[in-house]
Amino acid sequence: MARHAAIGTLAAVARWLVERPSYMLMTAGDEQLSRRPARRFAAAWPGVMALSLGWGVLLAGLWGLSWRLFKEPGGILFTPAAVTVAVFLLWPFRRAASALSEVIAGAGNTQRAILAALLVAVLALCMLGLGSSRYHNESVLPAALAWIRPSAELYRVLIVMPLWGGWAMLITGQFCRPREDTAPAVAAFVLGCGPVAATASMLAPALLTWAYFHFLNGWEMSMSAAAVITAVVGGMALSRRTGGLKRATLLAANVLTQLAFVLSYLANR
Repeated sequence: MARHAAIGTLAAVARWLVERPSYMLMTAGDEQLSRRPARRFAAAWPGVMALSLGWGVLLAGLWGLSWRLFKEPGGILFTPAAVTVAVFLLWPFRRAASALSEVIAGAGNTQRAILAALLVAVLALCMLGLGSSRYHNESVLPAALAWIRPSAELYRVLIVMPLWGGWAMLITGQFCRPREDTAPAVAAFVLGCGPVAATASMLAPALLTWAYFHFLNGWEMSMSAAAVITAVVGGMALSRRTGGLKRATLLAANVLTQLAFVLSYLANR
């Protein structure tokens, strides 16, 4: 009886999640998105930030779980990296990764395939690079709060990375405004998040970056700078490639910013 109740609860939570405007913006098909009232997406920006943090926690948890299940000798952790990349590309950021390939490559199928393969390779190499991250002995947090600051650097990167990507979607809409051909849901999302809200939302990933990587002695600021510059400049460049603000613009800016953040971490480390 308890098992059936638990399954029913999980099913209800799953149904609730897939109907959230923030979740649909990142994962739903264009046709499915168009069937929902556009006004639902006007207040989706806090959900995008919260969901992005959730994706980061999920990726960190998957890495830790796969490391415990498939312990590998040596310093290169192929299995955790492969699991993390697979989930990243097949679930939360599948459409975003596809959008980045399509926006940059254009209409050519061959170019899209090559760029998609390159994106997978870069992401895989980044994840493998994270496997050699260090552990830190910092000020001890209370036991109830210890989980919010993992001791291994790689978990910190995985948690913060999607948060910068979510913020990139917010800030791109401030520099690239909706046009007549912008999908109603996307236009509502962008117009529902004003410049004050978009700028204030940057505090979440910026403060978390500082708190997690302060041991870099100031160089952690370059990680935030890389993410901000990529989100703003990359978002505008992607918007030009798509001929105006589209959903693909926002999703492509998300993944591009995440890659910039993790690459800047690897460079600073």
